[in-house]
Amino acid sequence: MTPPRRRPEPPAAPDVPSGHRSTRGGVASRAGPAYTAHHPLPKEPPPCLTPRPPPSPAEAGTKTERRAGFLAGCGAETQRIHAPIVDLMACCGHLSPSGLGEARAFSDLGSLGQSSVGFETLGEYAAADATGRAPYGGAEYGVVLSPEAEAVCTKFTHLHGGAGAIVCASGLAAIATVIDAFAPKAVLIPDGIYSPAWRYLSETGRAALLIYPAGASGAEVDALIREAGTRVAPAETMIYLEAPASGTFEIPDIAGIVAAAKRAGIRTVMDNTWASHVRFRPLDHGIGVAIQATTKYEGGYGDTPSGIVVARDEADIARLRRQVRISGTGAVSPQTCARLFHRVDSADTRLERHAATAAALMRWFEDKPFTADILNPARAASPYHARFRQYFGAGNSLFTVVFDESLPTERVHAFVDALLMFRVAESWGGHVSLVLPVHPRRDPAGLSKRSLPNGAMFRFNAGLEEADDLIADLEQASRATLA
Repeated sequence: MTPPRRRPEPPAAPDVPSGHRSTRGGVASRAGPAYTAHHPLPKEPPPCLTPRPPPSPAEAGTKTERRAGFLAGCGAETQRIHAPIVDLMACCGHLSPSGLGEARAFSDLGSLGQSSVGFETLGEYAAADATGRAPYGGAEYGVVLSPEAEAVCTKFTHLHGGAGAIVCASGLAAIATVIDAFAPKAVLIPDGIYSPAWRYLSETGRAALLIYPAGASGAEVDALIREAGTRVAPAETMIYLEAPASGTFEIPDIAGIVAAAKRAGIRTVMDNTWASHVRFRPLDHGIGVAIQATTKYEGGYGDTPSGIVVARDEADIARLRRQVRISGTGAVSPQTCARLFHRVDSADTRLERHAATAAALMRWFEDKPFTADILNPARAASPYHARFRQYFGAGNSLFTVVFDESLPTERVHAFVDALLMFRVAESWGGHVSLVLPVHPRRDPAGLSKRSLPNGAMFRFNAGLEEADDLIADLEQASRATLA
């Protein structure tokens, strides 16, 4: 499948500007290439960036005004990211309100969401209807599979080394499609599973759920496999992995679990969103089906809501493709697919930038008296660091800060609310730094071997801003609320 053809367009600002320097506080730093030149700095600064001394947190003014003042002292890349979203009300809360880089051009490519696909004869239509493939690419009905979606599937098949792929409207839609396609009667799941996936599995009653610790050993899952075998046949059982776990980042013994599943003849499925294909390729490790929410690093800017499923075996991908046609979960915007097709090529470079900034932010939190712990398997202090090195080797944008349990919740919330560059928002893996409370769901029986911390937990996503600007934001918020 050839990539979507580009239409003529005016020259655009480069997506990958050269390295930059920030001079906050007179200290210059070089953080490497950024990927945020989607809003070239105007010749004259917009009103929100008129240079002026940033107000202190104690000064009067709305948060939007304080943010504008703070942003005036930030580096160029941070300004490019935040200038269009200084006022969240004005941009309706959207963190990418006007398209990014060449994304707007990509959005004007290809089928533009056409649902009807024309044929010259009834015979041509009948052939396309029978095979699910039109002679122009995509399916006989644009809602089922557009040419752009087919191009995305081909690319991700190659990136994962699989037999084929499907694209769905979200990561959760991808998960649901996998569960429904194989219709297991029993699913073994980690107790740290992505909460919407837990909600789907538990509230729909699709299968009996057997829960294992998020950081389980192969032996622990093997014991659960034997228990499942007393209820259902191996062909009707699925082992579902997610690593690292959502929000708390435990890592199970992936190799041990896959070996146990292979001995029992049980299908394995893995949510690989944390790592993406850049950090881990599940099919290379014996896992049968890989799922990724490509809303994250693959799209890179929070404007590619989608999910990918890649299967190792032809029989499995055939079942998945059939399920997409049955359920309609493959109705993904061609504009989204065009963006995703092009953006994924720079995922590895962006991920390195995310990880480096996250490491700098974690160092800032480490010696603070209000920090009880930092949950991130890339840290040598993590109990899952050995498995992290074994499977992933490098980190990403995420870490969770556990605040001292003696600190009143109101003060922690005040700290988060005082942040100007970190936006309170769901999702992660995009250009804007985010923060959100973590409320881990754990089995009532307390299966996890590692007890969860008692203090308030907040997950941070390190965006593509300049690291010293984000640290300055943490400094001003902590002085105002946690001193």
